[in-house]
Amino acid sequence: MMNRVYTGRETSWLKFNERVLNEALDDANPLLEQLRFLSIFSTNLDEYFMIRVSGIYSQTKLRMTEIDIKSGMLPREYINDILKTTQKLVKKQYEIYKEKINALHEHIHFTTYKALTDNQKKRMTSYFHNFIYPVLTPIRFSPYLPFPLLPNLSVYIISMLKDKDDRISYSVVTVPKNIKRVVQVKKDTFILLEDLIVEHMAYIYKGIEVVEAYPFRITRDFDIEYNDQSDDFAVSVTQELKNRKRGAAVRIEIDTHVSDDVITFLNTHLKLPKKHVFLVDGPVDLSFLSELYDIVKDRTRGLIYDHQTPVEPEVFLKPSIMEVMDKKEIILLHPHHSYDPVVRLMVEAANDPDVVAIKQTIYRTNKDSRIMSTLVKAAEAGKQVTVLFELRARFDEENNLHWGSELERVGAHVIYGVPDLKTHSKLMLIVKNSNDGVKTYVHFSTGNYNENNAKIYTDVSLFTTDEVIGSDVIQFFNYISSYTAKPDYKKLIASPYSIKEMFIHNVRKEIKNQEKYKNGHIIVKINSLTDIEVMNELIKASQKGVRIDMIIRSICCLIPGIEGFSENIHVKSIVGRYLEHMRIYYFHANGKEDVFITSADLMTRNMERRIETALPVTNEDSKQLLIKLLNLQLSDNVKSYVNHMDEYEKVKPGNHKPLNSQLALFEYIK
Repeated sequence: MMNRVYTGRETSWLKFNERVLNEALDDANPLLEQLRFLSIFSTNLDEYFMIRVSGIYSQTKLRMTEIDIKSGMLPREYINDILKTTQKLVKKQYEIYKEKINALHEHIHFTTYKALTDNQKKRMTSYFHNFIYPVLTPIRFSPYLPFPLLPNLSVYIISMLKDKDDRISYSVVTVPKNIKRVVQVKKDTFILLEDLIVEHMAYIYKGIEVVEAYPFRITRDFDIEYNDQSDDFAVSVTQELKNRKRGAAVRIEIDTHVSDDVITFLNTHLKLPKKHVFLVDGPVDLSFLSELYDIVKDRTRGLIYDHQTPVEPEVFLKPSIMEVMDKKEIILLHPHHSYDPVVRLMVEAANDPDVVAIKQTIYRTNKDSRIMSTLVKAAEAGKQVTVLFELRARFDEENNLHWGSELERVGAHVIYGVPDLKTHSKLMLIVKNSNDGVKTYVHFSTGNYNENNAKIYTDVSLFTTDEVIGSDVIQFFNYISSYTAKPDYKKLIASPYSIKEMFIHNVRKEIKNQEKYKNGHIIVKINSLTDIEVMNELIKASQKGVRIDMIIRSICCLIPGIEGFSENIHVKSIVGRYLEHMRIYYFHANGKEDVFITSADLMTRNMERRIETALPVTNEDSKQLLIKLLNLQLSDNVKSYVNHMDEYEKVKPGNHKPLNSQLALFEYIK
């Protein structure tokens, strides 16, 4: 038997991001899509360093000696292991970049300044003088002045300069973010903005020899310590957002050709060990590939995914969403089903004179949200609008503050989170007057009310007028707005703790069913599994013979396939065109088949430190749709990776018909 039964959260996440990186190698993906996966890998890694790596690095600086229970390592051992693995992945990323950018030359020419023709150089020099140079601010370092603050994730160019008396100094210029980084030379030829700046360094530093000049980037600790007890939580969050850019450096990315002197200079002033320096053989920060994708996606054929039109549910083709909900409960699977019914429900409620109240939780939403704009109009029309914005939704704090302010301006009741708990649930409640009193319309989702994400994130939407659920949701909103004792819900299950208790209770029921009927079966579809108590219960079920199938997109801290221990636990990960985001729990229940949809992953933070919600799916049609989805994904042999003994292997169709579950679902729901 293996000594380890768990794997580290951060290590498991790196394996997930490697699966994202592998999509850039999959020639079944169109070429521009492969390049976009390189960009996604980069932005994923940025967040990883800002939050996860920075946390462990802080522990090493404090000389903490507590062993991480999942990885079995001390913080200093863990950070070294993470950095070593990440260095290998970044090297692989740039090898793929070179291969794919060369392949792109048949369609789009991405070039360097030196490769331009004389006429092109002349035009680019003119562009530099007229549009770029006036924006630049070179900062020369002086031993008499403090090292300037270089904000997080900006691209800079550091230059080693030599005066006439051979004295060496350094200077930095920021690559402007308000100028497109991908510069068009001609219709299908592009160059990076930083290449133009580097080639004109002699003009920037007139009279000084530029010994070398290379782009680099700093990643900083971006986590925030919130003061939940502040008199004005929104003001507290606003202040912390301003402090973010001052976080300690955790990573430097710089061109591999740079001299050791430059690296030493940066390490010294940023107080960062050399092992945190990533030498890259190509452009610093490949997220620009998403910008390139957006520029050229409409110009070429066969380089991007074929358009998939979301299915418009026939039942929702009627003018009134609420009239449809009056007749039956409905589940939609986004993005395969159109997200339009969710938006239409909000618009209808805002315009219906009989609707007296709309309540909603918002974790993440988009800047140009039609749902948020409609809520503003509903409040202006005099409806009772209540919205809980979670201001601790990392990287979306400013957006949530904006919409919160807009709603407050028109008289809506805005709640900025619950003290000491993140509100991660996704609920909408509409209260409407009827002849028999008030009627409730509930929308329950596994995903955020973000119309942009709904195009690429897979999530479940439940539309229901179930009176018991409506009553529970009314109590839920009153609970989070008044901090009263937790309600005694009839159907709704809400964390902290209750979802974990429900899950463990059902796992133990499956153990009993296995002992009695030999048919114990659990299927879980989630984003991440980290909670040790939950993992231990699953291991016990495995040892009793319960079959456990888990579809886990990213982090899995449980090592499956250990003989006599977790051999009945089967874990797969699906990574493809759409980001798998829905959370579904299935228990065979001796043929009864209990199915739950939820906002909660099986992570300790979701189980114990967040307000999450779950609902049992009792409508038979809805239940069978979700079971079909789970079985479809378990059969996927195109976009799946199987986790065996903590190693992920890509599933191949072999003699079976290829099945890409993400695409097959479109056909099933038509």
